[in-house]
Amino acid sequence: MDAHSTVRTYEQFRQDFPHWLLNVRNPAELFNAQPSYVVSQAFCIVGGLLSLAHALHRGGRWPFLWMASALTGVLVEGSMYFSPYGETIWFSPTVIDLFHQRVPLFVFFVYPFFYYQAFWAASKLQLKCRWSEHIAAGLLVVLADLPFDMVSIKFLHWTLHDTEQLLSERVYSAPWTLLLFFAMASFAFSYLFHNLRSWMDRSVGTPQPTDRRWAVGTIGAELVAMVGAASVSLSVGTGLFLAFSYPLHTVLGIPHRIIVIGVFLCVATVFWKFDRKSNRRMPMSQSLLDHALNVITVGHFVLYFVLAFVLRPENTVSSGRHQPIGDCHHTTGTNAPPLCLDTFSRTDYDFHCISKPPNVGAYWYTICGTPYE
Repeated sequence: MDAHSTVRTYEQFRQDFPHWLLNVRNPAELFNAQPSYVVSQAFCIVGGLLSLAHALHRGGRWPFLWMASALTGVLVEGSMYFSPYGETIWFSPTVIDLFHQRVPLFVFFVYPFFYYQAFWAASKLQLKCRWSEHIAAGLLVVLADLPFDMVSIKFLHWTLHDTEQLLSERVYSAPWTLLLFFAMASFAFSYLFHNLRSWMDRSVGTPQPTDRRWAVGTIGAELVAMVGAASVSLSVGTGLFLAFSYPLHTVLGIPHRIIVIGVFLCVATVFWKFDRKSNRRMPMSQSLLDHALNVITVGHFVLYFVLAFVLRPENTVSSGRHQPIGDCHHTTGTNAPPLCLDTFSRTDYDFHCISKPPNVGAYWYTICGTPYE
């Protein structure tokens, strides 16, 4: 127990990890402390690589989709790192970490894994209305992200800012607002990825037949669509998120969970309406990689169900970067207020596995998982 109680300040942390860009750890040690995290990382990396192999096998626009979604991950995680408003998420240590352990390498495989399987599934729906296809892509991305976030936060794969109001309302540890943001951002990504190419390459034609939507256009148009969808979708997604959140939550005081459920029910109804008149034809021939992608997509949901059912979150121990410990009686004017040990939420973690809680100013310390409520 005493081995877990060692804490380090930020300055000590800098001295312990001179390699700012890249840090490598022993996977066996990480597995002993957080087995669910190591398994989840490995599965996401395999899923991302399998999606890449499938994209290269299918050809057309699919490789550009994979690269665009990977670029989205770089931009999202980079925006968190360089945010002027301070950190709101702290990852537990992984085998390979970047930028002072702020960004784990595996997270760059998560975005193409989730986006690619969502777009592949949406393409198989053969929807006539293109707007409904964008809606389907957004819903499927959130569907893949939901069990991932639930298990990851509960098992301390990462922790969120304790007093951030936007993250306070949660469904089994997953913030409602993050689900809405990813739905809006992936919807915007789908719209831009398809339409930027059409606007740049008139030879494709508008509207595009189903068999032409994934046929590759000119390299210039595809690169513009790839970079534009990855970069602009974040701003558009944020704008759409605020369009729902600000008037309904900030002005009218409606809880975020009601807003998110209402939005999802509305868009799901629109999707269902157009799905009744799709162009699907059966049967569809599938290659070996198609079947492999189907298996790993189903396996994604099975994996997190098994992890949540078999493992006990109270046995999880995370030693690494976490929200800095502050003095509860002397708050500062920083954008990211420190953690107050007297008032912080003990829903997802506490300090029961160590002899004493960390001292004020600690930036690197140990937290312990808590049982299911």
